[in-house]
Amino acid sequence: MLGKADVRDIVAAELGVPSESIGDDDDLVSLGMHSMMLMQLAARWRKQGHEVRSSELALQPTLAAWAELLSGGHAEPPAPAPEPAPAETAESDEFALATMQHAYWVGRRQDQRLGGVAAHLYVEFDGEGVQADRMRRAVGRLVRRHEQLRVQFTDAGTQKVLPEPLRPVFHLIDLTSAGATGPEAAACVTTEGPADGAVDTAFDGGRMELERVRQEKSHQRMDVAAGQVVDITLTLLPGGKHRVHVDVDMLAGDALSYRRILDDLATLYAADADAADSLGYTYRRYLADRERTAPDNSAAKTWWENRIQGLPDIPSLPVLAENDRPDPARSVRLHHWFPPEAKAQLNKVAHSHGVTPAVALATVFSEAIARWSAHQRFLLNVPLFDREPLHDDIDRVVGDFTNSVLVDVDARETESMVTRAKRLQRELHTCAAHSTYEGLDVLRDLGRLRGAPVTPSVVFTSGLDLGELFSDEVTKTFGEPVWILSQGPQVDLDAQVVELSGGLLVNWDVRRDAMPAGVVDAMFGEFRRLLLALVEPGADWQAPLSIPLPDAQRAVRDSVNATGRDLGARTLHDAFFARAEQDPNRIALRWRDGGSSSYGDLAGRALAVGRALADAGVRPGDTVAVVIGKGHRQIPAVLGVLAAGATYVPIGIGQPRARRDRILARAGAKVALVEDGAELPDGVTAVALDVAVAGPRLERAHSCAPRETAYVLFTSGSTGEPKGVEVSHRAAANTIDALAAHFGLGKDDRLIGLSSLEFDLSVFDIFGALSLGGALACVDADTERDAEAWARLIAETGVSVLNCAPGLIGMLLDTASPEQLRSMRVVITGGDRVNTELGQRFRAVVPGVRFAGLGGTTETAIHSTVCEVTADFPAAWATVPYGTPLANVRMRVVNERGEDCPDWVVGELWIGGTSVADGYRGDPERTAERFVEIDGVRWYRTGDLARYLPDGTVDFLGRADHQVKIRGYRVELGEVESALTALPQVREAVALVTDGGRLVAAVTADAAVDFAAALRDSLPAHMIPEAVEVFDAIPLTANGKLDRAAVRRAIDADAPGSADAYVAPADEVEAAIAYIAGQILGVDQVGVETDFFEIGGNSILATTLTAKVRGLLSVEKFGVTEVFEGRTVRRIASGLMASETTPGRLAQVSRILLELAEVSLPEPVPSR
Repeated sequence: MLGKADVRDIVAAELGVPSESIGDDDDLVSLGMHSMMLMQLAARWRKQGHEVRSSELALQPTLAAWAELLSGGHAEPPAPAPEPAPAETAESDEFALATMQHAYWVGRRQDQRLGGVAAHLYVEFDGEGVQADRMRRAVGRLVRRHEQLRVQFTDAGTQKVLPEPLRPVFHLIDLTSAGATGPEAAACVTTEGPADGAVDTAFDGGRMELERVRQEKSHQRMDVAAGQVVDITLTLLPGGKHRVHVDVDMLAGDALSYRRILDDLATLYAADADAADSLGYTYRRYLADRERTAPDNSAAKTWWENRIQGLPDIPSLPVLAENDRPDPARSVRLHHWFPPEAKAQLNKVAHSHGVTPAVALATVFSEAIARWSAHQRFLLNVPLFDREPLHDDIDRVVGDFTNSVLVDVDARETESMVTRAKRLQRELHTCAAHSTYEGLDVLRDLGRLRGAPVTPSVVFTSGLDLGELFSDEVTKTFGEPVWILSQGPQVDLDAQVVELSGGLLVNWDVRRDAMPAGVVDAMFGEFRRLLLALVEPGADWQAPLSIPLPDAQRAVRDSVNATGRDLGARTLHDAFFARAEQDPNRIALRWRDGGSSSYGDLAGRALAVGRALADAGVRPGDTVAVVIGKGHRQIPAVLGVLAAGATYVPIGIGQPRARRDRILARAGAKVALVEDGAELPDGVTAVALDVAVAGPRLERAHSCAPRETAYVLFTSGSTGEPKGVEVSHRAAANTIDALAAHFGLGKDDRLIGLSSLEFDLSVFDIFGALSLGGALACVDADTERDAEAWARLIAETGVSVLNCAPGLIGMLLDTASPEQLRSMRVVITGGDRVNTELGQRFRAVVPGVRFAGLGGTTETAIHSTVCEVTADFPAAWATVPYGTPLANVRMRVVNERGEDCPDWVVGELWIGGTSVADGYRGDPERTAERFVEIDGVRWYRTGDLARYLPDGTVDFLGRADHQVKIRGYRVELGEVESALTALPQVREAVALVTDGGRLVAAVTADAAVDFAAALRDSLPAHMIPEAVEVFDAIPLTANGKLDRAAVRRAIDADAPGSADAYVAPADEVEAAIAYIAGQILGVDQVGVETDFFEIGGNSILATTLTAKVRGLLSVEKFGVTEVFEGRTVRRIASGLMASETTPGRLAQVSRILLELAEVSLPEPVPSR
């Protein structure tokens, strides 16, 4: 047993400090303890019989904690290296893949998400003097020395060591005669620094060939089925110079192995002879020994099971769908080299705060990811180097010894570098302490829980404390590294930090087309800027950790939001009454059958209503409900309320009585304008409109202050209670005047009032017409859903401006003739998602019309942004973005920390400026929550999801409350809808979640579509609807919006049952495969139509299924490809039966298996 004094002496020797300088509770990390030391100490103590892992030491890095941890062991003599397994396989026998090898092997397949890429590391060295024949001999000796450099990976998911690779490992390219000779030769290749990535050649032909080789080898997938896992090429250049190209597939060896490969190659080249020593251990033996000596992982498994429900998603970076990437496999490297003095400063400051330099770098990286993620809490994939000390030669063995942990990064709060780093370090060390249950096992469980594979596509790897990436011997022999690139399957962003040339090299290897242009450059630029600031002498690590919006993006935001314009604060009604005095005979209203009302007549009726309200006790500032059926009679009612100095609250006559009464109470309305005979609750006085308009008039309209409330509109509240939005005259008038200025609206324009008075688009219809001296064509209750009647009214009255929800425009285009619409010059639409196709349709019907999608909310006075659909409108936009803000309006897209999101990053849309409402009537708590003031600007937090595009356009993505959780995944219904409407056959789409938790969709489509197949390249599996129903027309609400509730009812009514319902096997073969799959997945039954990968299957289990089917059913020609392509028991069985050479044999073998397993045979069914 080790005592505390023994531990102190050992630790002091490792740190190189006096024993007496280390206190019992000193943080050993702050004294310089790093990961490699921890691994060495753990290995030393395990050999002495103490069951301790480096991750446990890292979790509590104090002498006191370590002494207690080690006191539980026994002071046994040093254990000998494990004996070979009794049944050790011969070199030529197949053996199992390690867990990470499985992931690499499957991930490199073309049919995998983010697949088609090998896990490999490619490096180029430039130097002089390497001889081709000598290099060839050294490579041959290297491959013979290390079994894993001649290992073959079989289709069955196993590996086998070959006597030699079936394809050449060494290649020679001779460019000595490609160009420069003599004095110019020295300029042929120049190196600008470690991993600079820029090689300049003075000979065009040679330069082109070098570039061709670089592009080919840095993106190759070597033929691992032929044992090709390493590719070493020597290019001879003029003047005795050379380039050495080294590519190693990570299936053969991890990052530490890469160092070993290069070191051995340099040694073998220098000696030009076989190695003086032989390896006494192999990777094959290591896997067998580790299998026998693996610790019990049940506690670690339980720990992960207890936290898996609460794990976050992977980072929500602005990635493009794979089918939108021009070259999805192409990678680029962004890098920065920190000189030795910066490295020393980082180490010094990090240790002083009790965090390792690796964790400090991971903290800065996670901040960059958080800044460009839609959510600031996410899973980060962190590989671990996990060589167990099972043999004295283990550090000289080439192989994959990696594991990984999924680290929960929580950056939702703004905090200091020290606070964030310490929390991340605790999380990392805690996860590592439970890493005997491997990261890929956790991913499998997470995928089973969420019903689809989870792909952690952002990786951070620290190679600190492993020593220099390239030893002095390597660079002395082969030259300086000038190009480095790594790739990995199912990874979009792979960040690494390594030690190079005495400093630190930080690399980001990124799929070039994974994100929109400029995103990765901006991310890396700000990451580098923050890191540089933190290693400056005197840097304050206690200051808030933050990354500002990039300067160029800030400049664009400031420009598009420089909307200040003096439109003049006014009330909604003053301009109308002034116009009525100036030009009383001008027509103000028109309706069907030739009906009309002049400005003078309308003003007179409005003043009469105002007088009646005053007589009923209404005083300026009071609230009056307007409960009048749709049509021209609503207009004098609204104007009359305003003329009395009051606020109007529209309530539809079709509202349920209980809801109407709740609105009246919440609004504080004591008087209501109603139809004759309407019944109202006690305490509310009814004023009949028809009586009021015929009575005496006010002498003049009350002129209130623009800041007074003009109207209160009630919308559905999330609590079930309607919420009333108070909008001032000034806010609404600003929107109207801004749109009038933008589109050049004036007294000669005629609008049509299609929208309900309860819908804020009606405010623009009424006052956009009457404030400017124009006319309003009124639709009555009998024709408010009759598009043919609208078309006739438009033609009869010469309507020039249409303002309504997109659903109503679609109805109009479906029924109206081009002749009926020819008077249109401006069409503005909002309140719902606007499909680009709708705008193009209207432009085709009415050439020259200006068609614009407008964004906004009731809380921001109708409309806030504008985006016109033009002839050169981007074809990639299936829906019209919100656009840019109107006059005196500002827009922000904000993350969970209240910071402005960078371009392309999804956040919550905030709208500020003059048009922001005053709040919610009678609800100060909700008002305080949704309306905030920052630096003198009042903002409304919309709850909408949006993003800024690089040109300053705001792109609306849907409601935040349309963001749902499906089996643990966060799903934005707007993204699903966008993917559906992007299909050429689809016109409209609604995505929703049924009461049973199923993700479904409704569409209108021009042709039959296999939606699952069509969406596979644009959406991940968990976002593809289980069912898509085709409607002739999607129902609309009274306001012309897509009626999601009606769609949900229709889909629920048609649903035959859950798509996950169990379907029993139809024959022996299906039953046998279902049985095997159930045994592998640990479930009682597997339906034959159930997707193997949606119930917990993953690459490892697919390989296991392959092996079991081949063995138990005596099938030779069956590989993992058939599992990935088949996915269900039924399709796999069908494929096996179609390929069997002896009809009936597969069924016979299946029957025997089922009988032995005591599984009931399926009832006979007609043959398929």
